[in-house]
Amino acid sequence: MTASSSLRFTATGCLAILLVQAVLAWYVIARGDGSQQQLMAVVFAATITGTGSLAGWLVARWSRGKSAGIAAAGGLAATGLRLLPPMLALAWLTAAKPPPEKAGAGGLLVGFYLSMLMLAIVLHILEGQRERSCSRNGETI
Repeated sequence: MTASSSLRFTATGCLAILLVQAVLAWYVIARGDGSQQQLMAVVFAATITGTGSLAGWLVARWSRGKSAGIAAAGGLAATGLRLLPPMLALAWLTAAKPPPEKAGAGGLLVGFYLSMLMLAIVLHILEGQRERSCSRNGETI
């Protein structure tokens, strides 16, 4: 796999994350009551899970192909970046009871997180398939 191919796949993953977040936000807003609180809850959940997913994806891609220690640390860091922001936000929502909590931000955080987790799994499966096909075709990874 060449550097430009790797960069394209990284950018494609970032675009996929943003697209899935946008579709989910649109779906929730379209099915909701249209209130300002609901819009705030959707923006809150999408921002928390989207930034965590993007950061996790970029760290995972950066650590790919490095030494074993860096690759392992990168995988753990990517998982932490995806998981910790929604968990901390959920804890804050539960403790502070801010306005987004009243509009269902906790449930939205869980739903958005699970969709981002599913997308991360699909992207990593696709990444593994790309690497195997490149190895068979004689390209260096």
